[in-house]
Amino acid sequence: MTTTLHHAIKIAASRRHVFKALADAGKMAAWHVGGIEGEIAVGSTLYLNPKPGLRFGWKTDAMVANERLRQICVEGPGSSVDKILTIALSDAGKDSTLVKLTDSGWSEGNADLPFCNTSWGEVLLRLKEYVEKAPHAD
Repeated sequence: MTTTLHHAIKIAASRRHVFKALADAGKMAAWHVGGIEGEIAVGSTLYLNPKPGLRFGWKTDAMVANERLRQICVEGPGSSVDKILTIALSDAGKDSTLVKLTDSGWSEGNADLPFCNTSWGEVLLRLKEYVEKAPHAD
């Protein structure tokens, strides 16, 4: 049996601005912890190095501008590989976006699950802080 982690956060910005922060590696580098390599595009892999010796590779499987991003973990420690990350954006009132994040494919009782669950919450808070403070020049 598998488990899916679920997270959600409201961000006081348009879906377009939230999506840019998620789908542009340069913008992501401004709010994500550690180094970033690669790009976020269907078929491409983004490598995240949150701390020395820790590396994750996320291959973008699907992307719909301003709506959804789906990635599959292709490199990482422990049981990270083959986890599926889905981020869905929807309107949450005037100039506000609801971000829903799921991380699926976890086996029940996996010792890393609580740590990953905490990390996703931290990631969403950093995203919110960045988007709400960043200038939105187009």
